[in-house]
Amino acid sequence: MFLQDKYNITTTTDLEVIKSVSNNSSVDLVLMDTEPSLEVEVLCENIRSKNSKLPIILTYVYKKQFSEIDKKIREKVNSVFYKPYDLNEIAVKMSSLTA
Repeated sequence: MFLQDKYNITTTTDLEVIKSVSNNSSVDLVLMDTEPSLEVEVLCENIRSKNSKLPIILTYVYKKQFSEIDKKIREKVNSVFYKPYDLNEIAVKMSSLTA
């Protein structure tokens, strides 16, 4: 809701919807709030392969058991923010990636 004043946002809990929406040429940024997983890593890789310039940001609660997948995902995204995060910091990052 914090970002809806500045951006046109589509919300979903379905990774398939993210895949579909990210294929749309009018998308300027993908922001996912999800636990890191192999499925998320593959989705990020697929988005990157189709549109290498489309910025991807992930947010999630960091847990030690995510350390390996976190490293792999970080190679495929522009930024990761761990919860609790500063919404202003995310907004600044989004602005720099979509400018």
